[in-house]
Amino acid sequence: MRFPALLALVLLSVACNDDKPKATKAAPSAEPIPSDLVYNAGIDNAKGTPKITLAAGDAEAPAQAALTGSTATLVSPGADPKATLVYAFGAKARTVTAKITINATGGGAGMPDQPPLHFTFTATPKPKGMIGGDSTFDIKVTKFEVTLPANAPPQAAAQKEQLEKALVGLAGHFDSTSHGDLSNIDFETDKAPQGAGEIAGILQQAFEFLVIPLPNEPVGIGAKWTKKETKRLADQGAQLSTTVTLTLKARDEKTATIQVDATNSGTMAISDPRAPKGSSMTRSTTATFTVLIRFDGVSQKVDGESKNDITQKVPGQPDQAMTVKVTQNLESK
Repeated sequence: MRFPALLALVLLSVACNDDKPKATKAAPSAEPIPSDLVYNAGIDNAKGTPKITLAAGDAEAPAQAALTGSTATLVSPGADPKATLVYAFGAKARTVTAKITINATGGGAGMPDQPPLHFTFTATPKPKGMIGGDSTFDIKVTKFEVTLPANAPPQAAAQKEQLEKALVGLAGHFDSTSHGDLSNIDFETDKAPQGAGEIAGILQQAFEFLVIPLPNEPVGIGAKWTKKETKRLADQGAQLSTTVTLTLKARDEKTATIQVDATNSGTMAISDPRAPKGSSMTRSTTATFTVLIRFDGVSQKVDGESKNDITQKVPGQPDQAMTVKVTQNLESK
């Protein structure tokens, strides 16, 4: 199914998944790039925000699950009193509601206002050991809505209904260690109709805020720790660098409030076959989110925004710059 211009930016925000890259050969062309061309390489890893976690190492044996170490680096331990932050996942399923809004400016002819996306899904932890620690989380979409503007054309309304039906029931999963290192993040998008899988890629970014990385060392209010990653996307000739700084703002026995500041940058080839040979895209992303985590399950609340500055370079044409902002609001009960 092909979506109208009103969903074009939603598709722009879906990147080529760097965990399972698909090689696409760009065909040379002397023709101008069509105004409706959607570049899949716009945002890293099918997400509108920088990737905030790195792939965890080999899982420990169940009896050692609670001892799985963190890959985060402590910068400052913060004020006294200090205590270790560690997840002890239970088996309680949570219902998560998420609102994701995407807006863009620039890009030559510009992009239309985008409809907010509303998701409801369940997150069910399955601890791997008897004493908490590492866990697998199963995700299932139970409701999806697109809020269209009052002046939306009839075609958009019809495709909105198809898209909403296609997303309900879509399932996914991710693994987390006791220190919040995520791995095996995946949605069963191969079972979804075209378009539905691309929208699911946008929701997938929310997975990385359901559980966030924690340091090994005891910390107090004001503590800071970082995670860094450099990843090369062989199919796009790109090297992406991500830096995340996490700051402990508050905590009690059951929860902690953590500010997440992230930056991500890189240059990649445009893989659309209609793009002339040598076309590329440079992206620089900054993001700030406030996350209220639970130590026994997924985050209770997430609020924040990422800003993606994207420059498209096409041989023989002026550079085109675009800024894409992605706002996320999540709550779980």
